[in-house]
Amino acid sequence: MIRDDVYVTISDTFGTSIGVAHILGYKKRSEAKEEHPTQQSYKRFNEELDINEIITSAIEDGKYQRLQREVWRLKVKSGRKIKEITIYKKAWREIKND
Repeated sequence: MIRDDVYVTISDTFGTSIGVAHILGYKKRSEAKEEHPTQQSYKRFNEELDINEIITSAIEDGKYQRLQREVWRLKVKSGRKIKEITIYKKAWREIKND
């Protein structure tokens, strides 16, 4: 651990608050399913993993900002209730084709 006075000094030097970062894990779908063998329905879980996969691909390709703008545009344009996975898939298709 770093002492409190080091945090304060760094915060004053850089003019911003300092905190501790937590590392997020990255798992493949097969690994995630193995952790929950008793769960019967993976439909919602699969949709979340698909969205995460699209976002990860967009970040790796440098298209994350364009993806989020397209998702926002489709959400505003749709007006009706559409699943989030459908919006992300449509936005990703449109961005990949550009």
